[in-house]
Amino acid sequence: MNPIDSPNPTPQSTSNSAADELAVRLEDDKNAVVETAKQDLQSLTEKAASDVRDLKGQAEHQVAAATDKAKSFAAEQKDLLASQVNGVADAIGKVADELDQSEQQSIARYARDLAGGLSRFGRNVEGKDVDEVMGMAQSFGRQQPLAFLGAAALAGFMASRFAQASTHRSERSASATTPGSVARTTTSRQSWEANDG
Repeated sequence: MNPIDSPNPTPQSTSNSAADELAVRLEDDKNAVVETAKQDLQSLTEKAASDVRDLKGQAEHQVAAATDKAKSFAAEQKDLLASQVNGVADAIGKVADELDQSEQQSIARYARDLAGGLSRFGRNVEGKDVDEVMGMAQSFGRQQPLAFLGAAALAGFMASRFAQASTHRSERSASATTPGSVARTTTSRQSWEANDG
């Protein structure tokens, strides 16, 4: 009788069979782990993509809100600038009228031309939105770079003077409303007069 056909398995055939079974189970377990890892990776990838889309949407919303606020502020400042330019133009026009009466017609003509130019500029700024004004400024800066730099420097100087004047006004109003400020003011005035006299 052939040992392979025998009903009693030999120890060698049992160990081969157990090894094969173990190899099959290991292969199945490996495939299950790989499949689970693929599914987990796919799930994480989808979650990350979803989070990125959400963050992008939130960022776009925040940028849009900030842009709207900046444009609103710029529009207010543009309108303030236009009204101030128109006010300066009116004042220069009045000076031109006074110069006409004092027989300084050539200077009056220059002042009137300046007032007219400022008035046109003020009306032009009033009639435009912020983006158009920015475009005008950029175009002017490209066409007349030195004049643009000079105007920017002048605007910076005027802004710093305005800020200083505002600070001094706030300090004066704060000291006027602080208890005991009258005594300090009187003392300051007396010491000033003593140093002056």
